[in-house]
Amino acid sequence: MYSLRILSKGKVTDLSNGFALGGAPFTVFVRPKEVTMETSTLLKCKLICDKDFGMFPVPIGDWTPGAITVISPNGIDLSVYDVYWGAGETIK
Repeated sequence: MYSLRILSKGKVTDLSNGFALGGAPFTVFVRPKEVTMETSTLLKCKLICDKDFGMFPVPIGDWTPGAITVISPNGIDLSVYDVYWGAGETIK
């Protein structure tokens, strides 16, 4: 994110306890599992400067410009969407 390039990536497969990369900011790509005309959805998360969780609109089919640090438990329905993360640093 700091380099403005995605250097590490992965898939969010479980949100029962939320999702974070140990404090590293990341972006998400939300891909619908079925055809939809929707262009955005809401993600319950914390951005890099947030103190509390809140709803954040994210595009469907594109990377969000938001610098996310945590997705809340069950912050998006993984039965409806595949969610991929990308970060601007090496994530181990």
